[in-house]
Amino acid sequence: MPAAAPKGVAMQSFSSLLPKALSAVLHLAAPPGLTSDPQPSRNTPNLQQLQTELRDLRDQFELMKSQHNKEIHLLMNELDEEKRIRLTLQMEIQRMKKHMSK
Repeated sequence: MPAAAPKGVAMQSFSSLLPKALSAVLHLAAPPGLTSDPQPSRNTPNLQQLQTELRDLRDQFELMKSQHNKEIHLLMNELDEEKRIRLTLQMEIQRMKKHMSK
């Protein structure tokens, strides 16, 4: 049974990363047979609440998308800098090899 433990840990850590609104929507999307609530109509959100949650999720998505794009841009800049450093070192090594062969 050791294989079951990491899967449970992965699901727990993944669900802890979900925003509360998304988590709530996912729990609401569960099939009726899986919930133990005797009166599900009492907890059913109205249309306005769902629209608000959807708007919040879209805003969060756009923010995450923007942050992701910024991180990609920074990583690309770092990669370019590493390439420049590598080329500089390669040129220096070639110069030293040439100097030692004389």
